[in-house]
Amino acid sequence: MRLPVPLAAGLVLTVFPLGFSPAQAADGCAPGTSSTVTSPDGNATSVLFDDFSVGAGGTAGIARATTTCNLSIAVTQPKGYSVFAVDYRGFVTVENGQTATITSGKPGEQKTIRTNIDGATQEDFQTGEQIGSFGSDTVQLGVTIIAEGPINETDFAAGLFLDTIDFARIGFTTIDSVTASLDQLANQRQAVAIDLMDTAQLMLGGYQSIQGETSLSLFGSSNGPAAGFNGRWEAGNGFTLLGGAALSASGNTDIDRDSALLMAGGVRYLSPESGLPLRAFGEIGAWGSPDMAIRFSRSYFDTGRMVSSTGTDEGTLFSTYGRIGAIYAPDNANELALSARYTRSWLDLDGYSEAASRANLFAATVAGQRTITDTVAAEIGWTHDTGGKLDYTLSAALGRTFGTSAGARADIAWVGSIDGRSQDRDFAAIGGRLGWKFDERWKVDATLSATFREGDKPKLDIGGQLKASF
Repeated sequence: MRLPVPLAAGLVLTVFPLGFSPAQAADGCAPGTSSTVTSPDGNATSVLFDDFSVGAGGTAGIARATTTCNLSIAVTQPKGYSVFAVDYRGFVTVENGQTATITSGKPGEQKTIRTNIDGATQEDFQTGEQIGSFGSDTVQLGVTIIAEGPINETDFAAGLFLDTIDFARIGFTTIDSVTASLDQLANQRQAVAIDLMDTAQLMLGGYQSIQGETSLSLFGSSNGPAAGFNGRWEAGNGFTLLGGAALSASGNTDIDRDSALLMAGGVRYLSPESGLPLRAFGEIGAWGSPDMAIRFSRSYFDTGRMVSSTGTDEGTLFSTYGRIGAIYAPDNANELALSARYTRSWLDLDGYSEAASRANLFAATVAGQRTITDTVAAEIGWTHDTGGKLDYTLSAALGRTFGTSAGARADIAWVGSIDGRSQDRDFAAIGGRLGWKFDERWKVDATLSATFREGDKPKLDIGGQLKASF
């Protein structure tokens, strides 16, 4: 049984990684006073001390005393990021009014791992922390215990006896795995813009002829799904105003998004008739969602197992687009439209923090930032009026959504700041609309389309609308 030693007013255990020089025994672990036990896989090490102790204050005759031991612990996978649990075990004795404090951390980055061991007490103690290692064959650790307090003849000295320091690797990952998880977030942010762009184009005259009449429609689409209204107003002199609003849910299996209000508007100019069947047109517009809540997820490898972590982010989406093209209309029953479209989207998110735990050691604090997504497309559409109650449109598009190197940024615990990149994605789309005019004013349209996007599953969209013409 250990005997109490008169304690000082303060007791500090300071732990700090050293440089990569070989370990040097100090006064706390002189040669022959400590031993090491390592697990067969090399991932756990215990250092046992015969006499790693310190005493000061009270009847010790000195007001402050320090004892140090420098340790070098082997790392089995030095090229990755390792996390070690470090446990300190020993015995402490303090008198009334005395306090023992234990701190640890790298130089200049001190953190308290145990504070306020109040007297009077004589007890075994155990406390611990986590430390990281990267790019080295060893973890260098310097341990210093400090006892201090007033000298007097009435109190025992402050005493700390450190018996064991246990190291156990509890996590391991690589830079490639962590970067890939940020690429996931970047691609999911890109998918938010792509997902809503398809619905916005429905509100801006998708599957409709360039030439037309003033109308107002109620529509629904399985893409999202989404439901809302759209309209067009022939303002005269070749100008057409387009717009609408819809409530859209998430139509992408890679993201989980709350239903969002989507609003869109645009203006189109069609050159006047000149006696030729060719006419040029241009169109500009914008669409966006003012309040979005999106749940993102990422996955990485930790010690051979896959870890998945999620978080909810909030923000806004705003997009602008421009479109130029020409129509060929040899008669009143046919219109062939060729066009090129450019869209830029800005997704502004607030950022979020994942919950850190033993199950998610390499937790991410995802930065709030603006993500820009650019998409270009070439489009073709043919509309034919049968001369009776039916008309139809057939359409196709080829395009590319461009990735960005600034797709996502996060501070990863034990790793640091990492940027994720979204990928370039080519796509092709085909679709059609069948319209039935059952009244001079009223008409029903049914639409069917399929989109094939690189890296995604084919997406089928079925929709319909009830349209009133004026």
